[in-house]
Amino acid sequence: MTKEEIGEMVAALPEGLDADEFIFKLVNWAVDREREACAKREWVGLTDEEIESELTKEFAQWWSRHVSVCRAIEAKLKEKNA
Repeated sequence: MTKEEIGEMVAALPEGLDADEFIFKLVNWAVDREREACAKREWVGLTDEEIESELTKEFAQWWSRHVSVCRAIEAKLKEKNA
């Protein structure tokens, strides 16, 4: 929202409109405007390569956490069996 648009809204305020009511109307106006903008945008999905890349990263992190736990257990077992 530009300063000019806010100025126009303030100038168009009816007499006696309090600040809370103005803010409520302003937020509703901004939400409606954003909805209109979103409706005009075309959905863009992920490519197979992007999905595979994210899955690979997630699996690597998952694997690393589990290997760390296994190594900690192994170290404890070595300690107990020494």
